[in-house]
Amino acid sequence: MITIVRALQVVNVNKTFFNQNQQIIALDNLNFDLEEGDLFCILGPSGCGKTTLLRCIAGFEQVTAGEIMVGSQAVTGPGPDRTMVFQGFDQLLPWKTVLENVEFPLKVSKVPAKAERRESAKQILSVVGLGDFMNSYPHELSGGMKQRVAIARALAVRPKVLLMDEPFASLDAQTRTALQTELINIWEKFNITIIFITHNIQEAIILGNRIAVMSQRPGMIKKIIENNLERPRFVGCPGFDEMWKELHALIDYKGF
Repeated sequence: MITIVRALQVVNVNKTFFNQNQQIIALDNLNFDLEEGDLFCILGPSGCGKTTLLRCIAGFEQVTAGEIMVGSQAVTGPGPDRTMVFQGFDQLLPWKTVLENVEFPLKVSKVPAKAERRESAKQILSVVGLGDFMNSYPHELSGGMKQRVAIARALAVRPKVLLMDEPFASLDAQTRTALQTELINIWEKFNITIIFITHNIQEAIILGNRIAVMSQRPGMIKKIIENNLERPRFVGCPGFDEMWKELHALIDYKGF
């Protein structure tokens, strides 16, 4: 009998914001599970609560009701078992080199030996193809390179779940395609569980082995689709157009 290990569970999660006398329901009764090694894309229109959900999983926001579990532990705040990559290019520490940026979370996590921290950071930078840029500063890098450093930094503490909030949205098409391929390679190499937020249908199909479609606010999960298309995936590959049409039909574009 195969034992399925749950990396993360979202159980009856609601999130409500209160602004003076106004109540805004951002998330409404969300439920889903992630197995270890999932690459789970969350797709939906702007304003549907995708980022709010990711912030709740990261522990930056407290849920109003329900529970989020990582393994057997309830999420009550941020922790090294969940790391996050943001959309903006300015998430790196500008006064630190690439190597020092990747070392930093290891230092915060109290990895005691500097030599151990440095060697671990060098190995991860090599994996993301930035071994020749360890001594560069963020302002010397392109947007795509900065995002690769951000991914390396997020991986440094070997999290159970990597959270990615539209990290490629601001990149040009060619760089975005290259980083999608790079992310797949990292996912396969580290066998890490990833939640990837996007509002780009094509990106969700290329990356996700499961795709959750969220409704316009209040954010609810309309449907979770299993993506069994053979990798590598690309526009025009067998089954791509059919899945694109199915996902497009599910999305409410009213909020765009």
